[in-house]
Order: sequence, then C-alpha cells, then structure tokens
Amino acid sequence: MDTSPSVITREAGTSAPTVRSARYRPSLSHIAIAFAVVVAFVLNYLALQSRDATTLVAIADSPIAAGSPLTSDIVRLVPLSADFEGLDHLVGEADLERLEGWIVGRSVGQGELIDRSVVIRPGAGDGLRTMSIPVAAEHAAGATLVIGDRVDVISMVDEQPVFVASDLEVVSIADTTQSGLSAAGPYHVVVGVSPAQALALARAIADGSLEILRSTGAADLEEARG
Repeated sequence: MDTSPSVITREAGTSAPTVRSARYRPSLSHIAIAFAVVVAFVLNYLALQSRDATTLVAIADSPIAAGSPLTSDIVRLVPLSADFEGLDHLVGEADLERLEGWIVGRSVGQGELIDRSVVIRPGAGDGLRTMSIPVAAEHAAGATLVIGDRVDVISMVDEQPVFVASDLEVVSIADTTQSGLSAAGPYHVVVGVSPAQALALARAIADGSLEILRSTGAADLEEARG
C-alpha cells in the first residue's frame, strides 16, 4: 500500500503559520487626554499673545501748555497694553499725522497720556474764533453732543433766561469725566464764535449760569420766536 502523504496533508503540515498583524486602537480616554493637551496648549499660547500685545500711544515729552499746536517733536510714543481701559480715547501712532498742527485745548503734564478729546481742530472756518465752554454734562444736552452739531446757549440775565448765543457749530468736545484717565474735570464744548458772541459767552461763564441746547436741524431762532 502506498503510504506517502497526500498533497493536501503535506501542504497542510508544511505551510507557514498565519501571522495576524496587531493594530493599536486608542481608547476614548486616550483621545480625550490628547485633546485636552492640545486645547491647553492653544489657550496658553493665546493668553501669552494677548499679554504681549501692545499699542503705541503718545505722551507729552515735556509739559504742554494749553493752546499749543500738537507736533511730533513735543510727544513721544510709548507701548501700552492693548487691553488698557480707555485706549480708544488716546492719541495713537496712527493719529499723529492726521492731528499734526491741531491745538491742545488744555495743559498736559510731562509724561501724561494725551486724550484725543483735548486736541482741537484749529480754527472754526468762516473767519470765526474757537471758544471752550465749560459746563456740567447734564446742562449740555445730556453729554450727547457730537462734533458738527449746532447749539444755542442760554444764560440767566437779571434772573431771566435769555439766549446769549445761537446756531454755534460744535468744533470739539472734551469730556474728561468719561475718558477713563486720572485727569478729571468738567465737560467742555468747543464752539466757533464771533467776537460779540465770545464776549456774551464769557460773561455767562463768569456768572456760572449756562445751558447748552442742541439746535441741529431746528428752525432759526428768529423764526422760532416769530
């Protein structure tokens, strides 16, 4: 009898064993840990970037007297944190060229940050002069005036309210109470005036009785009286 192994038996006994590849399958906990590491890295990076972000702003290189023109040689630029409260009110590097030659409306101490509200456009046009009216915010249309508004001014004369000036253009507004800076003071409305209007307003300011009305779009005072 032929006892030689069959082809099938021989192949089965001599074939190499099957090797199964072992594939690593990460668990949900491993994925969660990796995700947390990535998130922590991103948050730390953003925090460091925010902490280092600065903006260049102007400060007085030496004391600046009220009425002085703003020029690049009387200020210097210093870095200020981008999250500084009140940054939007300050004269920045980008503002200097646009505001070159404008008038500083109040004195600024050496090293003091320069608020944009104290920088006044020179002249009021039409040959008019400019004049600052210090007044409590609640007596200036609730501090809602904007540059370009027209205003009338009322004062008490012989215990009677009278219009001392009308249809004045608002050239600038200096609200130091809202600037977020240490310098605090009254609300100043800068207007264009004629010499006669300036004298009448100066008298009203000295008397300490002022009320500023927004008259933008309103009828002329003489027409309203008629």
